Amino acid sequence: MGSGFIGSYWILSVLVIIAGFLLVVWAVVRVVRRVNLRSDDGVSQDPAIRILKERYAHGEIDREEYLQRMQDLRD
Repeated sequence: MGSGFIGSYWILSVLVIIAGFLLVVWAVVRVVRRVNLRSDDGVSQDPAIRILKERYAHGEIDREEYLQRMQDLRD
């Protein structure tokens, strides 16, 4: 008696719990990725490094000069 809907209700409950867990994991992964992107952008937002990268990309300076100046800026 009563094993129809109520008997299969536990399956629905388990699926909802799993979906909630996956949602939490997804949200944590998104937050961690955003934090990592912001920390990476912090270095590249330095105007001196950005200009140095642009000059190297445009061919205004060679690789040796680029690496030396990058090292100087990071020290």
